Amino acid sequence: MSTNKNAFNQFKEQHPFLLNGVLIAIAAVVMGYIGLLFIDVFTSHGQEMRVPDVRNLPLVQATEKLEAAGFKWDISDSTTFNEQYKPGVVIDQDPRPLSYIKAIRTVYIKVNAMHARSVKLPKLNEISVRQGLAMLRSYGFKNVQVDSVPSPYKGLILQVTANGRQVAEGTNVSVNAFIRLTVGDGSIADLDPTAVLDSATIDAIEQKNYEEDLENYNKSQQDL
Repeated sequence: MSTNKNAFNQFKEQHPFLLNGVLIAIAAVVMGYIGLLFIDVFTSHGQEMRVPDVRNLPLVQATEKLEAAGFKWDISDSTTFNEQYKPGVVIDQDPRPLSYIKAIRTVYIKVNAMHARSVKLPKLNEISVRQGLAMLRSYGFKNVQVDSVPSPYKGLILQVTANGRQVAEGTNVSVNAFIRLTVGDGSIADLDPTAVLDSATIDAIEQKNYEEDLENYNKSQQDL
């Protein structure tokens, strides 16, 4: 033992840089091995699980199913309303259903809002129908219909209704509401530019709109 110790000390004194290099190399190998072990632990290497399909499930049921499968979850969006889905159900998820991911990953779910968002109706009366349609689209309205009535004001919006009811500027209206724009066709000539529609014309317009709204409603009930 003493001879080996003396030989080691002699080697150390004669080749200090070589000995340090060997020790550093050994330490690097050991640290690399330990690092790989920790990486496997922290990244759950080889521990992949199948993501359950939680689409079309109510939020509570969806999260319970994810947690039972061992996954964390987070809501990526719950403000968008899609009328093709029931309110409050999961409409999409990431990662995709039935894919294999590591257990430490989070599943992000998109939940359908409880109702369509409402916005304050912009000023539409007495502006051009082209401008009015552009404004409605920018606010998110999709169900918009344009009707024309005899008037000296061609292309000018005379009346706005939402789901059959006349609405004024600033009224909160669902973006899924059925909007009807009553627009002048410019067929009436030689009329005082400051004149307004007479009561008989207004009553005729409202009666026509009511009948068409009633017809659309009955059709929608038949389709259910």
